Amino acid sequence: MLKSACIEMLFTEVPFYERFALAKEAGFDYVEFWSWTDKDIDTIKQLCDQYSLKIASFSGDKDFSLVNKAEKEAYIDFIKKSIKTAQRLHCGHLVIHSNALGEGGVVVNHYNEISDYEKFANMYDVLRQLAPMAEENKTVLVLEGLNIYQDHVGNFLAYTKDAVTLIQMVNSEYIKVLYDVYHMQINEGNIMDTLTKCIDSIDYIHIADVPGRHEPGTGEINFKNVMNQLRKLDYRGIVGFELSPSRASLEVVKELIKL
Repeated sequence: MLKSACIEMLFTEVPFYERFALAKEAGFDYVEFWSWTDKDIDTIKQLCDQYSLKIASFSGDKDFSLVNKAEKEAYIDFIKKSIKTAQRLHCGHLVIHSNALGEGGVVVNHYNEISDYEKFANMYDVLRQLAPMAEENKTVLVLEGLNIYQDHVGNFLAYTKDAVTLIQMVNSEYIKVLYDVYHMQINEGNIMDTLTKCIDSIDYIHIADVPGRHEPGTGEINFKNVMNQLRKLDYRGIVGFELSPSRASLEVVKELIKL
């Protein structure tokens, strides 16, 4: 499996563009970040070349929601722009969500007026149309469910089974699931069994402990067992460390690399 440092949350002791050097120093070959529209893409490309780093992923959506039929065209148009940016950075994955997220990850609109059935159908319709585009550009769109109790109240996609069902219906190797251990532990638990049953639909994994979203070993999840299970399952995708370190980043990442 490939390991990626989320430099939105790690190495925050220094300004954003200085975090690339620290990630490389720590032993990472991949980094990831969130929104791309607020970043200097040319600078990122230069830093990746300078430090022999690759971009594992960034957020492919922003102000628009998969669940809202009225935003369909705008959502697709933004994904097109994100794919072009991914190609510039030689990035193979874009993270997508059911609902648009605002500052601090707050769900912008809960769309309570839209039924859950309609939301699911709208997501399927958009992903079905995005699949050929993703395939043509060899960019995997990974759909992430979020916890609805602490960080993202009102987000529609909350459970792995729903994400997997949707992905299987779309039936494209370039539309997959991002399984976030932190979010799913809060929403549903049963991590090991879920990974075992759903591994064929999962192409990206995010790691942080519960509670607190800190590094493994600070909370209730046995990450040694989780990582060993992924190895048994021959998981070859990306594991991204999207967490807030409880200690100095350089101290914490030494432990993350060894997991």
